[in-house]
Amino acid sequence: MKNKMFQQYACVLKKELKDAFRDKKSIFATFILPLILFPIFFLIIGVSSESINDKAINPKLTIVQGESKSSIATDSEEYDYILNNIFSISQDIKVEFLSCENFLDSLMNGDIYLALVIDNDFIIDVSDVTKNVNINIVYDERSTSGSASASVVAEIINVYSDVLLADRIEDLDPNIAMNPITNNVLSISQAYGDIGRYGTDSAMLQLIIPMLLTMLISVGGASIATDLVAGEKERNTFEPLLSTSASRFSILSAKYTVIIIFSFISAIAEILSIIISMLVTKDVFATSILSSLSLPVSGIILVFLNLLMLAALFSGLLLILTSTSNTLKEAQSKSSIIMFLPMIIAIATMYLDVNDVSLWTMCLPIYNVVISVKLLLAGVMNYVYLWGALIINIIYALLSIVITMKTFSKESLISK
Repeated sequence: MKNKMFQQYACVLKKELKDAFRDKKSIFATFILPLILFPIFFLIIGVSSESINDKAINPKLTIVQGESKSSIATDSEEYDYILNNIFSISQDIKVEFLSCENFLDSLMNGDIYLALVIDNDFIIDVSDVTKNVNINIVYDERSTSGSASASVVAEIINVYSDVLLADRIEDLDPNIAMNPITNNVLSISQAYGDIGRYGTDSAMLQLIIPMLLTMLISVGGASIATDLVAGEKERNTFEPLLSTSASRFSILSAKYTVIIIFSFISAIAEILSIIISMLVTKDVFATSILSSLSLPVSGIILVFLNLLMLAALFSGLLLILTSTSNTLKEAQSKSSIIMFLPMIIAIATMYLDVNDVSLWTMCLPIYNVVISVKLLLAGVMNYVYLWGALIINIIYALLSIVITMKTFSKESLISK
């Protein structure tokens, strides 16, 4: 009996997989397109970021004095001081000073990135140890390059101010300790080297991967789920399928399996596309992140099982909705309702720290899966939480299966 049921399941599964992979457009949009678009997307972002960074470390600016709108002369004492004293301490920053008649117009037109507005008595005040000299760094707040350049120039001025202060103090007493108290901000790995921790040091991966995995596993099979029942009803192939010797359980199990398979393939395709993007763009930082990633096998298995139960839960929900629909359009409208829930929860927990998690929160569906992935990537192998989440998710998945079976058995719901 069990062997016959398995044969029926395998036969229906084969049929469903053939139907699912027959639609070349859906396969391309679900699996191939992300592998193409993500590398292009990351490449564009990389080029844009590089351009902004280049403008930040090579700013175009002008110097104006007092209430004047025009730049100071290049042979002036103020220009010489700023160029050869303040900006000489940073060899990596190449500042291009430009002349302009009205620095506000030049800023708004994009001819310069920022302007340094100094006082009329700048040289006199900067030589006076009792005076505080003020430099206003004016930039266009609507310009990304201007904001980045302003931050770089402000840091240079701050460093020069510290150097100037140190020189003044040393002139008073050459033996004075310039840094009576020092502090070093070090991570565990910086302080004690490699101590064999699991997970990753990348905060970016800990933010993005749990969110992406949870969202994709939850809704990755939505497109195929809408076609499994409602699509067959439109094509008039659902009634003949039910009239075969295959049991309802075999048919339902096969459809369940197809949705779960598509959910995982979709998630793998998206994550793989991100990894390929990192490698294609030759991001050294990203490559070092991937090479330093270390995950325990036991943790991977538990997280995978939690993801599997999440896929089973949403497969059931999607089948319930699609089995009560007579057309693809109706099924797509209904399935879109539950697609927002995992997105909202995943995004809401994006910045959640694993140290703020409590045991009772591991009973919350979707939320506990996000936390499970976060625990794994953070190297915090709290197996009580991981096992607790798995047990709860198994219960949710079983409830989903039971409800789906009951829904699937109603002739009034599955007949067109």
